[in-house]
Order: sequence, then structure tokens, then C-alpha cells
Amino acid sequence: MNYKKVFLIITFPILANLIIGCCECVGTFIFNYTNCSISLENLDNSGQEPVESSSNTILKAAFGLRVEVERKKDICAKDFKPLFIYSTYATSCDCPPEETYQPLDSIVSIKIVTLRDFDSAHLGNDPVSEYFSILRSTEFVSIDEFILSQQYEFYDISNSTLSFDLMLMTPPEKHAEYQFEVLIELSDGRVLSKISDLVELI
Repeated sequence: MNYKKVFLIITFPILANLIIGCCECVGTFIFNYTNCSISLENLDNSGQEPVESSSNTILKAAFGLRVEVERKKDICAKDFKPLFIYSTYATSCDCPPEETYQPLDSIVSIKIVTLRDFDSAHLGNDPVSEYFSILRSTEFVSIDEFILSQQYEFYDISNSTLSFDLMLMTPPEKHAEYQFEVLIELSDGRVLSKISDLVELI
């Protein structure tokens, strides 16, 4: 008798059940979230990387603003099980995330306004968004490019804060005190805004 063949015949159903059991994925819970508020910090980029600064003076060629958008989970949730979850994911044992967060709103525009006279062409309360770019890793991108590149779906609400650095690419003409307001327009019509601390750019 071929004992090896008998052993395989006996153990195959057990192994198959184990594999199927390991690959059974739970349903994905789909949650909604909302962009709720923003915080704003002055940045000093005179070192190797931008750092938040509480100093009253910053080099005007190294100034920036760190924006953080706080997001909160909506109370509505539903249990969603994709139609092909067991056929697609069970084959590879690569289950989808147990929770997925999708936006109820998205960013339409980001505007920076100077609250002090910035230069001869931009007085107090004038927009100066064209003077700023967003530092993403090691490259600068325009504000419009940044908005288009955003991935709004995520899988961990504890890491849901959106943070980005607005770097001043065109310094003001004079050494003086400056203050800025950042306004983020959302797709539902709301505008989140915050005013930076007063800082002297030298």
C-alpha cells in the first residue's frame, strides 16, 4: 500500500479547510468623515527641513506656514461586504482593510491672504496665494497641483489629519511684521480659516 498517497488523501480536506479558514475576510466597514477645522503654525526653513517656530522673527527667505486639517468621523456607518471579496481576496489571503473612511466633502481651493501690506502690489487683505508653493517631500508643487493630487480615502482615523507646508517663494520687499490668513474652501460650501501669529520677516 502507498502510505504516502493515503496520508495525502486523509490530510488534504483538513489542509484545505485550514487554508479557506485563514483566507476568510471580514466585511469592510465604510465610514464617512468630515473636514472640520484647521490649525496654523509659522515655519522656519533655514535649517535642513521646515520646523514650527514660535520666534517673533524669521528670515523672510525661509518663512512658511504649516497647515493641519482636522477630520472627524461621521456617526453614520454601514457594514459593507464587496461582492467578490471571497473570490478575489480569499485566493491570495490578502484581505482588504477592515475600515475605510470616505469624505463627505473635499478641498476645492486654498487661499492665503496677507493681513498687512506685503508689497506695492499686495496691500492688507489682498490674496498672495501665488507667492506660496507647497513643499511635498523634496519638491515644490503648486497649490492647484496639490489639491488635484490628494487621496481622500484612508483606512485609519487616528492618522487622518491632513498636514502640508505652504512655503513663501517670493519674500516681501521690506523687513516688517506680517500676518496671514489661510482659507480652505470645501465642496459643501464651508470655508475653514485660521490666522497666523504675527511675525517679523527679516
